[in-house]
Amino acid sequence: MIPPSHVFISGLGYCGIRIANSFREAFPNIIISGSTRSAEKRDAILECNDWLNVFLFNTSTGGLDKDGIANLKKTSHLIETIAPFVNKSRDPLLALHGNVIHETCNNLQWVGYLSSTGVYGDHNGEWVTENSKILCTDEKSLARINAENEWRLIEQKYNITVDVFRCGGIYGPGRGPLFNKEQERIDESDKKYVNRILVNDICGALLSSVSSRRPPNYNGSAGRVYNLVDNEPAPRSKIVMESYRLLNKTYAVLKNQHEKRTSRNTGNKRCSNTRLKQEYGWQLIAPTYREGLAFLHRNEF
Repeated sequence: MIPPSHVFISGLGYCGIRIANSFREAFPNIIISGSTRSAEKRDAILECNDWLNVFLFNTSTGGLDKDGIANLKKTSHLIETIAPFVNKSRDPLLALHGNVIHETCNNLQWVGYLSSTGVYGDHNGEWVTENSKILCTDEKSLARINAENEWRLIEQKYNITVDVFRCGGIYGPGRGPLFNKEQERIDESDKKYVNRILVNDICGALLSSVSSRRPPNYNGSAGRVYNLVDNEPAPRSKIVMESYRLLNKTYAVLKNQHEKRTSRNTGNKRCSNTRLKQEYGWQLIAPTYREGLAFLHRNEF
């Protein structure tokens, strides 16, 4: 693949801003742009990243302004991090600027779409690969699948490579039980596997995808689906216990089921990351939650 010259990151949130910084480090001479939802967030981003071109993306007023659209048209590599409109089951960028993507097709070479492992639904704790059945039933995951399919149609229509990255639960600086100020309560009865990924490893996977030669099993410009998770899915209780061990703190055991944490149920499964490692030699900073928590503890405390 031709190296990027202009990267546009749709959604400079928790992942997006870290992706921007990782691309700047890997490709110091390229243009990097992106979008955010409010002027306050734009100002906060620019305060620490004045090298970044930041444009407002307001879904209630039509998306990008004319300067943002002009910038998007020059993009060689596009990364979409914004979740789809659930009520419309559409990707926001395509819903509001599908015509701009059409005008960008002469420059645009690659799209990286951040999706979710929630699309697999419930597989009763069994291992799933990118070829496993899509069994999700919740609205958010169904919207993700529709957005994935939208981008795949763009790939077919304009001969642009689209790689879909189905991310597990994202943790990193400031996010996860290592950073929770309130005492965690462990539910020892909960054996549900949770698939996770350190935010730094998301950045590494995207860089691997744009920096490497396409694997031999690619069909022309056709992109692929990749599970973006670590090597060891595990119940949340294990992550909490390891976090508290590192912090030398004491956790509590949940005794009343009415106090159980509530979360969106996307099923029980263990997602395999073999494809991404085999095709790109992707090396994780955090092969498991143990290395990930230790990495954060060293660098953030």
